[in-house]
Amino acid sequence: MNYTLETGLRGCIRHPRTMALVVLTLALGLASVMTMLTLLSVLAADPLPGISQNLHLAWADSRQAPKSGESDSYGDGSPVPPLWKLADVQAMRQLRPDIQQVALLSSPLTVSSTDGTLNKNVSATLAIGPMLPVFSVPLRHGRFWTAEEEAARTPVVVISRALSQHLLGREDGTGAEIRLGKHNFRVIGISERWAPRPRPHFLPSNNAGWEGDGDEVFAPAEAVLGSGAEITSTRICDDNGFGGFRFDQIDTQQCRWLVLWAELKDDEQRDSYAQSLQGFAAERHSSGIFARAPSTRLQSMAQWLHFNRVVPDSVRLNLWLAVGLLVLCLVNVAGLLAARFLRRAGEHGVRRVLGAPRRAIIATCLVESTLAGLLGGLLALPLTLTGLWLMRQQGEAYSSLARLSPGLFIGLLLMALATGVVVGLLPAIRAARQEPALQVKTL
Repeated sequence: MNYTLETGLRGCIRHPRTMALVVLTLALGLASVMTMLTLLSVLAADPLPGISQNLHLAWADSRQAPKSGESDSYGDGSPVPPLWKLADVQAMRQLRPDIQQVALLSSPLTVSSTDGTLNKNVSATLAIGPMLPVFSVPLRHGRFWTAEEEAARTPVVVISRALSQHLLGREDGTGAEIRLGKHNFRVIGISERWAPRPRPHFLPSNNAGWEGDGDEVFAPAEAVLGSGAEITSTRICDDNGFGGFRFDQIDTQQCRWLVLWAELKDDEQRDSYAQSLQGFAAERHSSGIFARAPSTRLQSMAQWLHFNRVVPDSVRLNLWLAVGLLVLCLVNVAGLLAARFLRRAGEHGVRRVLGAPRRAIIATCLVESTLAGLLGGLLALPLTLTGLWLMRQQGEAYSSLARLSPGLFIGLLLMALATGVVVGLLPAIRAARQEPALQVKTL
């Protein structure tokens, strides 16, 4: 075995220009695939590991009856956002009180200190229901708001640790007050940074939600609406189409502006809730509240992310192009290795005459091709890092996430070793099948 390994290593040194070409070709193919695989793995990652499998987005179509020629999508073909009216959300939550249901609205919001000397524009999530525990928002100090506080529209708020430091001058700002709109809100909790990517909990504008630094304000929706805060978000209003708006300028009772999530922990709960959702839509339609025929949708978080195309089609296309380039590189490498192995046919013939079995010849060639694969993987690392750096310069919303993790680096090396073995196997078998007598004659 030691002799086989030594012979294979010596073979790598021979004809260095051919070997360098093999390594470089492998590196280019591996780097192109690893660059796109790294990006795809980041974009397709679970944004809320451990809990996303239990979260389902519910929707019942409460829109007005379609007008002549009206489409069920935006002008650009994007599907209609699955938004709810406040009254419908409240009715659905009352229908299934045994299920944790959370209605959400996400909006940019300006918050300030009570004296107005400090302010900051932040991303806020306004909720109806126990949003923070359902979505596992990490709490560092204090507590979440209670159902009683929400029902009474008590002005309470949970803010991030960074916002507490900015507005209140300390990490633990529980008990202090900040200003939202025209009212002061008492800080009852301090959260750690919560920035799932993509941002799955509120994507009604068909926006993949890669931007921003995470939500910094969490508050009961009705309390914030009553404060006169300038909330801006997507909505579907009766007789008013789509678009962004300020909530203090419209009748929120006539608009759909909430997304509804349900925590369903098993298939039995999911089936039961789906039946309740369909029954709810049918009852609202028969009572004349819903103008359209009953239509509902219950999507898992994975389905919801796919629905919003959080992984752009261009990324998948580029991955297939990279795979095509890798295949082309492997074909060329196989040809180069075959040329290297057949060039030493005389040496292999002598070894066979002296008693070396075919498997020893194959093993020697595979040592050489595996080492070429390993060197190609090591060279592919800086090329991959360069490719990811170029990705980050493109200005896409997800560009900043294109970074190589240690796990992917190990995967790159394993892929390189496997590639070296696979691509060298056929040339090695071909070299071992040559008749030794014919090769010895040519010496």
